[in-house]
Amino acid sequence: MSEQQYGIYYVEEIAPGAFKICERREASMYLVMGSTKACLIDTAFGLTDLKAFTRQFTELPVTVVNTHGHIDHVLGNHWFCGKGEEEVYLNLKDKDLYDEVVSEYIGMINDPGVQEQYGEFMQGFDPATVSFPKTKDIKEGDLIDLGGRTLEIVEIPGHTPGSILLLDKADKICYAGDSMIENLWLFLEESLKPEEYLASLKHARDILAAAGIERIYNGHFSDVPLSLEYVDNMIRGVETLLTGKAEGVPFENHAGAGMEYTFGEWKILCKQ
Repeated sequence: MSEQQYGIYYVEEIAPGAFKICERREASMYLVMGSTKACLIDTAFGLTDLKAFTRQFTELPVTVVNTHGHIDHVLGNHWFCGKGEEEVYLNLKDKDLYDEVVSEYIGMINDPGVQEQYGEFMQGFDPATVSFPKTKDIKEGDLIDLGGRTLEIVEIPGHTPGSILLLDKADKICYAGDSMIENLWLFLEESLKPEEYLASLKHARDILAAAGIERIYNGHFSDVPLSLEYVDNMIRGVETLLTGKAEGVPFENHAGAGMEYTFGEWKILCKQ
């Protein structure tokens, strides 16, 4: 179907029973349904009741899988906490990152800048009453059986130590979070070195190729999915970077500073 707007969410069906859900054109989630359960891949900032929102598309029980532990991918987890039947998964290597995010939730909500940008979504509830689920570990080779549809986990440490991909081999789709994306961030404190990411990327690329993956969807607002050819360009870019011959430019943004390198349509932001 063509993209439909539901308040702050922009929804597009990318395969039968699989939906891209972009929150305020900032962060993207994916709702993938089988015959017995559904999987919500990432929960963005969780500005509105995500559990209720998924009910507009399915009555199946929803399993949440976070591609990594960053704030714009896990904050909505709290909508899936409290009744005991929910399952929320995250790679163990990002557990400390997740714990830090949720422990700072109240302080973050009360920040004047956050209130200015998101305050309208915080009316009518007390942040102090919000609780987050404890996550269960998920690792490479694990399978999420949704009933007639299976998602396979591939680890791709780099952007964060516990970043993962989810593969839907039947529809030839990869859900990549922030690990295969037009602007890759490797400058964060928790990010790994470029040579470590390169090894992860090559490993993942081989698995995607063997699975016949044709479309790669990331965790933000790309208009079109990436391809394996795009991943090949990423690999060549990191290889060039590691030779020391790439020319970068300094950058600074809200999350930090470093050097930005451009390789065709792809950018990688690294530590100084």
